[in-house]
Amino acid sequence: LVTGFEAARQVLRFGEAWARVEALDGTIPAAGQTALYRELAYVLRGQTFWLARRAVRDGAHVQALIDAYRPAVDRLKTLVPQVLSPFEQKAAVRRAAGWIKAGAPKDVAHSVALMRPLTVASTLTDLAAGSSWPLPAVAHVYHRIGGVFGFDRLRAAAGSRTAGDAYERLAVRRLIEDMLGEQAAVTKAVMAFTGNPDAVDGPERAKAAVASWSALRADPVRAVRRTLEEIEKSPGGWSFAKLTIANAALRQLAGA
Repeated sequence: LVTGFEAARQVLRFGEAWARVEALDGTIPAAGQTALYRELAYVLRGQTFWLARRAVRDGAHVQALIDAYRPAVDRLKTLVPQVLSPFEQKAAVRRAAGWIKAGAPKDVAHSVALMRPLTVASTLTDLAAGSSWPLPAVAHVYHRIGGVFGFDRLRAAAGSRTAGDAYERLAVRRLIEDMLGEQAAVTKAVMAFTGNPDAVDGPERAKAAVASWSALRADPVRAVRRTLEEIEKSPGGWSFAKLTIANAALRQLAGA
């Protein structure tokens, strides 16, 4: 955990972001600054989780994790927000708008709002390394899949659940982890189907590649979309049971 934490700080260049918020001391309302600090803590916690997992998996120390994943984070910073799904783009705008309303400067708010998507850099790096694809092509496919099949909004719905005891919260975290794994599995399948990374280097090409892959799996794709539509139209919002059913449908898609 300590290895993952320190690697996450370095991979994200976290000190630079923290210093920008810290420099706002006494110049903006405390509510705005506190909200920015809270988001930074959320991002660092998420990145720590994934890098700690990889530290255990690979027996990697801090510097090895930095060398493996910081270049990907730096590259992703140049791709967001354009590479993100429409849902993730809107979510980042909503986060920033809330902090701006609380008194945060626009430039800092928008910069911090775009850090959350960077925590998938380790997944994208692993997918790229396993296929010899460039990171931008992998990122375009990954985020397109997240938007088309609802992975993004399901994770957001799961992450917004704070009720329940410690075991239910653990179950929700495991559910989110499953969704991330399934999204990576579908991404890998589309990459193998496409073959040529040049064919997906851009949002429109990634859209076409995902559409072609989906067309050959019409029945499972239709089943996933029908399941999500029925759940989202039902009253009462997202419960743990609904999230579990939706995740099961997505798991079938990953194995299609």
